[in-house]
Amino acid sequence: MKCKLLMTHIVLSELDGVVSKVECKTCGAQHKYRRGAPERKTTDKVGRSKSSGRLGSSSAGRKPANDAPLLWELKNRDMNPEAPIREYHMEDKYKSKEVILHPTFGLGFVERVTSETRMNVLFKDAVKLMAMNVHP
Repeated sequence: MKCKLLMTHIVLSELDGVVSKVECKTCGAQHKYRRGAPERKTTDKVGRSKSSGRLGSSSAGRKPANDAPLLWELKNRDMNPEAPIREYHMEDKYKSKEVILHPTFGLGFVERVTSETRMNVLFKDAVKLMAMNVHP
């Protein structure tokens, strides 16, 4: 049963800087991200508002390039055939440079661990923010 409350959620996946799937920490239900109460606007280093995802005035009208397919191809080509490939489970903990196999997104390369429960993973189509070390 879903609680439908705007409580704490864990980000499960992100596509091109936009949260796409979350898990409710109150009831454990997983669902598409629904924008709730207005967020605080903060600005990162490239002038993009984190809450809106829009580019600042210095980059108005330009969409950031998606280099993920090229980077993924290079990493896949240069990958050691003996390298271990781990099945992705959000309960597991990962390290940078590990290779994972996600049931939906396929082969991925852990680019960076951003916190105890999040990591950036390079998949063939995009870099996605993925959950890790999360125990429902």
